[in-house]
Amino acid sequence: MSHDAPAADNVATSPQFLNAVEVAQRLRVSRSTVYNLIASGRLAAHRNGVGKIRPRGVRVPASVVEAYLNDSLIATEVA
Repeated sequence: MSHDAPAADNVATSPQFLNAVEVAQRLRVSRSTVYNLIASGRLAAHRNGVGKIRPRGVRVPASVVEAYLNDSLIATEVA
């Protein structure tokens, strides 16, 4: 069995996962704020292992980050 790279269309359909640093950069917050958002349930995340203090390898789907940003928009009315 060969270990060829996945087809391009399979890569495009798979969800993109971001680590805590990448999420912090997109949200323009600190990494600890990202962990607090995950702990409070405001951001859904996947854990890729167990650490002593906090889980190592936390990954957040990019779609969850985009949804969080869209839900936090404030609509202003023009009078």
